Amino acid sequence: MGRKSKKQMEEESAAIEGFLSNQNYKKANTLINAKGRSTLLVQKLFAVSIAKAELNPEDKTLEANIYGTDLKRIFGVKGGSFYEHIKSAIEPAKNKPSILDWRIIYSNDETQEIEAINVITDASFKNGVLNVRYNNKITPYLANLQSNYTVLSLAEAVQLNSVYSFRLYEILKAEMDRQRAITKRQGPYYVQYNLTDLKLRLGIIDSQADPEIISALKKGNPDYDKIERRAENTDGAGRLKTFGNFKKFALDKAKQELNETTSIWFDYEPVKAGRGGKVVNIRFKIDVNPKVKNSNMEEKTTKKAPAIDEMELYDKVQQLIDEKIMISEIRAILVAANYDYSKIERAYKLAKKSSKKIENLTGWMIRAIEKNWQPTSSEPDMAFGNYEQRTLDFDELERRLVEK
Repeated sequence: MGRKSKKQMEEESAAIEGFLSNQNYKKANTLINAKGRSTLLVQKLFAVSIAKAELNPEDKTLEANIYGTDLKRIFGVKGGSFYEHIKSAIEPAKNKPSILDWRIIYSNDETQEIEAINVITDASFKNGVLNVRYNNKITPYLANLQSNYTVLSLAEAVQLNSVYSFRLYEILKAEMDRQRAITKRQGPYYVQYNLTDLKLRLGIIDSQADPEIISALKKGNPDYDKIERRAENTDGAGRLKTFGNFKKFALDKAKQELNETTSIWFDYEPVKAGRGGKVVNIRFKIDVNPKVKNSNMEEKTTKKAPAIDEMELYDKVQQLIDEKIMISEIRAILVAANYDYSKIERAYKLAKKSSKKIENLTGWMIRAIEKNWQPTSSEPDMAFGNYEQRTLDFDELERRLVEK
């Protein structure tokens, strides 16, 4: 194959971005609310790899393979190698946890159980592919989830610019969905967190930084004052140990990012107690973002393939077609078929049986789908095999994709 043209690369990049906008990942609420410290890159890699992870039936281990070219597009890296970004996530550095250092503590108050584990057992980056394997102890919190989990938007998650925004997105989305399922009512919804507990969930205080913090967290009712004091003796809280900085660099930044760019909206207020008026809790008000509400009202009669179904269809089409095919081409075929896999399968079988050489498989299949060519018909006009890829109107296809 020859080198891709600039237009081809732009079309493929746009297709990946559009495809990503409909992709979700699932996490058990227990894992979402676990305490642990990591970087923003680690969190994003985790989200992307969850969406792509496959379960090994023998050892129940989740493993994900992600191409570096896809990661560059997903994370907005322009030019150069993605190697340095992956290296910074995998190699340990002073005061900066690597992907392998990511430990979490999760508990079950009903069974009074608590466990601290490493999330990722090993990771490698070879030949432009990132391979990640997860601790099989967290497999139940990521694979084959049936209840007590949250569906999160990968597009919304990876475009956030702060690890605290990322974590609050997951935490507040999980709480909003939980309350909505229980109450069966529209928002807003309210939830209150102890300030120190919230810092632990966001990774501002490292739950593994000090033996006394670890010991305190193992108790049913942790002594948060003690944990806060111990954190002040470590670098775990950093510049966010004061409430003013915590408010400015974590809460306010997350509020701006989430309210402007995600499907959830929140506000918050500090709750003070004691003679000095010390902030002890943060009370959140959560709701569906008004932008999403308005959009849903305008488009509630519009038929569109569900995001998860689209992902499954994409995988099925990719497995069906033996020839190498771009993401943009798969999406064009899906749109032409109105997401009807049987039409795509029929068109591909016709193409394989053709006695004439097909120069452009994508264009041929789109024509076969649109003209409803049938196996029982006489062999269709194969002159369409000379159809040029550049004549595919991707803007029109994108418009049709949105409309359906």
